[in-house]
Amino acid sequence: RTTTIMKIGIISINAHTKVLNFASPLHSYAFQQFLKMHGYDSVIIDYKPNYYGQYNPRHPLFYQLSHPMKNKKKQRAALKKWLKLFIPRQIRFDKFQRFIDKYYITTDECYNENTLDTNDLGLDCYICATDVIWKCNKKAGFDRGFFLACDSMKGKYKIAYAASRGPVVELEEDKRKTFIEYISQFQNISIREKSFGEYIKRISGIETTHVLDPVLLHDKSFYEPIIQRPKRKKGYVLLYVVMESAIPLIELAVDFAKEHDLEVIELSENLADAKIPAGTRHKVVYDIGIEEWLGYMDEAEYIFTNSFHATCFSILFHKQFFVGKRNGDKILSVMEMFGLSDRRIEDCFDGHKCIADNIDFAPVEELRKGYVESSTKFILDALKQAEQSLEG
Repeated sequence: RTTTIMKIGIISINAHTKVLNFASPLHSYAFQQFLKMHGYDSVIIDYKPNYYGQYNPRHPLFYQLSHPMKNKKKQRAALKKWLKLFIPRQIRFDKFQRFIDKYYITTDECYNENTLDTNDLGLDCYICATDVIWKCNKKAGFDRGFFLACDSMKGKYKIAYAASRGPVVELEEDKRKTFIEYISQFQNISIREKSFGEYIKRISGIETTHVLDPVLLHDKSFYEPIIQRPKRKKGYVLLYVVMESAIPLIELAVDFAKEHDLEVIELSENLADAKIPAGTRHKVVYDIGIEEWLGYMDEAEYIFTNSFHATCFSILFHKQFFVGKRNGDKILSVMEMFGLSDRRIEDCFDGHKCIADNIDFAPVEELRKGYVESSTKFILDALKQAEQSLEG
């Protein structure tokens, strides 16, 4: 098809993340390119979530000094961490920014929910796209931008693609009313976790469609041109642990690596994050960008993770992987979709002995193709309806 003249804006978690999550810029890139492949040009709105505040992602040390914690012990630990990571963090941030500058079609200005009240971007259709965008933060509450509920968006066509809320939280009555009010303004809603769709139906009666995360809409060939491989041979256990403590997963990864005479490569949020036992062949890698992250994933012999997107890319790159515990059901949800629920460490290990067979990816890939078809149908049908609404 020829490219439509409908002006589309995408709001997602991408550039402005406190932890510099490798997947955040990736899923927005994957979604924008997916739309382009189907004839739809779009712009990614450079958007700062309301919970982001004045955070300094390039130099968290400066932020920590100007926003000290009340708990002195935690403050000292944070300062020690960011002092040690000062240069590696700067390098990592700059690589993230270069990825965004190179691959995104984005707005010139940066916006937040308040500036989107007063600045009309001249767009016809808005899509809020994926990840944990519909959560209620303890201090900041809901982010209106992620719900396309800013004043400048009133009367515009609204689509949610693969929205997630993160861990299940039963909303208080006033917040539940606000949530329902926000989502009622959407013409088309799709969710990333089936349980979230069931929750929405239960509290509002609104029907949703279950779709793939954008990174899974493409096969591996899409990522090949941007993958930057590590300067090392294959043959390591990749450990990628995010957020919550994952000591059982770490211990199993270390023992598994020793048993198979493999090095452990840890892609970490902290240079001492995983507390790897002394004597382990082990390397921590922090100062990498998105392209290198994909390279480390692709070259790994085995992957141990509790990350949703690392699980997605393990599936996409046909890697043998094991999954540790994580709050919420987003990882369990994607594993269930692909018939891989038994890749949890509880099912794959008897004590510290691996009892799992290697994954046969032929049926997994067939399932993915089916989900790509249904997810594509959702978004293209929604965009067709948006075009028709513009034509009046």
